[in-house]
Amino acid sequence: MADALSLLRQFTIENKEYTIDSDRFVFNDLAYPKDVKTNYLVYGTGKDNTPKDYYTLESIVFLLKNVDLQHANYVKKAAEKSIPAISRPDRKELLAYLTGQTTTADRIDKNASLEISMQRPLQVNKRPAEDPRMDAAKIPRVEDDDIEKIKNRREKKFDGKSKELAADQIRPLSGELSKEAILKIRAKFRATARDKIVDFKENEDTPEPSTEPVSITADTFEIMKRERTWRNRSTVLQSSNKNFAKDILSILNSIKAREESEQKQEALAAHVSPVRDTTTRAPVEGYSRYNQEKFVPRDDSEFKIDTHASYHGLTLKTVTEGATPNKLLSAASSSIPKPLTPATDKLQSTNTDSSKRPSRTPIIIIPPALTSLITRYNCKELLEDMKYISTEEGKASGTKRDGDILIQRKKGNLTVPYRITDDPLRLTKQDWDERVVAVFAQGPAWQFKGWPWGGNPVEIFQKIKAYHIKWGQLKTDANIAKWSVHLIELDQNKRHLDCARLRTFWDSLDQYVSFERNSSID
Repeated sequence: MADALSLLRQFTIENKEYTIDSDRFVFNDLAYPKDVKTNYLVYGTGKDNTPKDYYTLESIVFLLKNVDLQHANYVKKAAEKSIPAISRPDRKELLAYLTGQTTTADRIDKNASLEISMQRPLQVNKRPAEDPRMDAAKIPRVEDDDIEKIKNRREKKFDGKSKELAADQIRPLSGELSKEAILKIRAKFRATARDKIVDFKENEDTPEPSTEPVSITADTFEIMKRERTWRNRSTVLQSSNKNFAKDILSILNSIKAREESEQKQEALAAHVSPVRDTTTRAPVEGYSRYNQEKFVPRDDSEFKIDTHASYHGLTLKTVTEGATPNKLLSAASSSIPKPLTPATDKLQSTNTDSSKRPSRTPIIIIPPALTSLITRYNCKELLEDMKYISTEEGKASGTKRDGDILIQRKKGNLTVPYRITDDPLRLTKQDWDERVVAVFAQGPAWQFKGWPWGGNPVEIFQKIKAYHIKWGQLKTDANIAKWSVHLIELDQNKRHLDCARLRTFWDSLDQYVSFERNSSID
């Protein structure tokens, strides 16, 4: 059984009611005296060789009932009622423990004295008169007439004259058990059965159990203080850790949804119009000069000659076997390739190019040299993951980076693909005009050899946004310093700054792309 402080905390958290009966607090079937000591230490006691003192249960209950008062008013009201007040340093921590905000408190003395730890609650017993099972009007009683009837019935049952059997009516069961032995056993059984009949009048002098409450003496009180009630009929029915509302509500909701769906289907079936004949009749066509073959009468003549058929290229054996010239001609013509003239070849290539949908994925050009900070081996980590890794680390990862590289740039809820290439000479004029949006310059001018606009970096950077990645501790390249290039400076040792520095690249590129789009619209 829990101590008085833990029991009060449980009732406070679960918002249960407890009553005050003269000089004790009653918690359901348990009761504690008001002046019982709890194991909560008074502030300032138990230190510097001072004796320990504990708050009483009455003091803590009085604090809970007057928690809304200011501390000064609470102390004044407690003094008027001659109740020891809770000190201010203990007030906040004690209330937090009692209301369930904390699971324990520093002032709770787990090594309390033997007198406090051995305190036991009083067992609250209902008076027998209050128990409906002890109500005299509801206890079944046996009347005197019924007792006489039962007694007469028993006497008739075991009456020797009425139950006496003749010797000729008994037959031996075996050679050892004769008729005389059976009669002796039967007489012995009747004699012992009569002794087992209970006479109700013989027990009239037996005193009935007293319904008066047992007086509690000093010795009885000490014994009851040490009694412990493990479980009673109320606590057995309680389930503190089980909540069946969720399961029951889910079952009810599923049943309700199923019934509603059935009702909707029935309503739809009732309002559905009868099925109509949706078969459409073939329209009656009139005469057409372009469909004259439909009006040609069927030729039922014996000779059916196809003027477009031919046996050219077939052997005599295939002809004599009865192969039709139409099928043979079509098979032969399909196996012979048709020659292509320059005009037809050009027409087919034009149709193929027109059927292929041009790509609209933006292109970003990076330097082909592996000495650059951005290469094909780390461009995906730099631009997609916003994290710098060296070219050697990218090679060691084993990921193949052949051809162009596709990255996915996340922008809010959207994902925009970008194509990264280090071979700009493979790009078409349409790619340069519509798809190339950014270029990473390394520094040397030979990087732009063979590029459009004469390979002039100044003119190229007027058409395409240019960027340069460098270490912040190193000096900027001379060519980069005089060109119109956006610098992205990374720290050699602080990798946590890479994301913020590389995000400026995407912000600048988004601004440039939106400006170019608006300029083209204008």
